[in-house]
Amino acid sequence: MDSSFFGLPAQLWSGAILGAVLSSIIIPVVWFLVRLVHNGWRSRRPRMRLLQGLANNHEICTIFMRDFSLGGGTQLLSVEPRVGIGLVANVRELWADVDARALSHIFNALGRVGRHKNIQIVRMSEDQGLWNTNLIVIGGQSQKSFDFYKEMQEVFYRMDAENITDSVQVKSVPRDPRYGYGIILKARNPHKTGGNGVALLIGGFGTLGTAAAGYYFAQHLEDLGRQFGTKCFGVVVRTSVTAGEQAVERVTQYDRPPP
Repeated sequence: MDSSFFGLPAQLWSGAILGAVLSSIIIPVVWFLVRLVHNGWRSRRPRMRLLQGLANNHEICTIFMRDFSLGGGTQLLSVEPRVGIGLVANVRELWADVDARALSHIFNALGRVGRHKNIQIVRMSEDQGLWNTNLIVIGGQSQKSFDFYKEMQEVFYRMDAENITDSVQVKSVPRDPRYGYGIILKARNPHKTGGNGVALLIGGFGTLGTAAAGYYFAQHLEDLGRQFGTKCFGVVVRTSVTAGEQAVERVTQYDRPPP
């Protein structure tokens, strides 16, 4: 029996139909998936280069948080819109609101590179001088922060109760009283077991600087990775005291090292 159609063999028609399906459906889908994976890799790579060992689930990451204790007789109050003001019982230790917000931003940043294991949070009141891991210090004016400035290498800024100081030019960064200021530092940790330690400090002045620095770090992780790669760096950020942390901006003339 003749298996031709319009004078052409059936096998030829089958090949033509298969080729049309491949060119119109399968190949575009495969190309879309390839581009999706490639674009994801391109956006992920700067973040990974910036965080280095902090992005590695197999290495311990230690986050240091400043904690506070209530003195005897001190009352802790809670405010709930539907209930009003109430006394909180049996709570004697707490964290600052801005530090907790900065911590949430840091977890957001770590999650964007798939970091979800081997993360430990250490209260500064319980710290005995732990330095031998990749680490993140939240806050710029605690004793752990002051030790960070001394113990880490390639630290471009330091902070005290009075000033943000450029460690290279040894001069203070001028501050506008209408803004809250923060710093983001990436440094080398020579104390990490096995070497090649990464250390971050995210801190600020007042009630806004630390949270704003954490927010900027999470939102601009890829941009920072593109600019600085695996290098250590220091940046200064600021936000209007009337606008909140989401209005944070980088004061780029203070980028260290300069572009």
